[in-house]
Amino acid sequence: MRQFLLAAVAAIGLAACASSPKEVVAPPPTSASSAGVWAYAYDAGPGIATAVLTGADNQPLVRLACQSPNGNLVITDWVFSRVRQGDAPATFSVGAQSKQITARIAGDGAGRQALVITLPSRDPMWNALSPSAPVTTTALGFTHNWAPESASRINDVLNSCRSLGS
Repeated sequence: MRQFLLAAVAAIGLAACASSPKEVVAPPPTSASSAGVWAYAYDAGPGIATAVLTGADNQPLVRLACQSPNGNLVITDWVFSRVRQGDAPATFSVGAQSKQITARIAGDGAGRQALVITLPSRDPMWNALSPSAPVTTTALGFTHNWAPESASRINDVLNSCRSLGS
């Protein structure tokens, strides 16, 4: 009787394993498109603008700011929060123009990581900046397609960065 029960339990276990679908591990995504709302602020004291793209969860996705005193544009992209920290080769594209740079992936002090890119405000790539130009950042095999209006917000912030000099 005992052998019969063990055989029955084993048969039920095998049948359950055979009938349940195997869990398929999906590869990590290679790109993401952001959506959200851009907020723009201008500090008249130093004459510096900042723009922040906030997602539906009220977390910042992208921040654009000027670096004082040289006027460089600093881009902080939190969509890269799943990648390892350190320096990484990156490509920043706006419209048909691209620039390859070394970006830094670092913690922001709030428990999140971000890809940080610094670009000169007078870089020739900004000549391709039109209000509808697509904007992307790519690093470590991952691409972030920025939300609509991104090129316009870059232009807004660049105007204040250029006034600082560069």
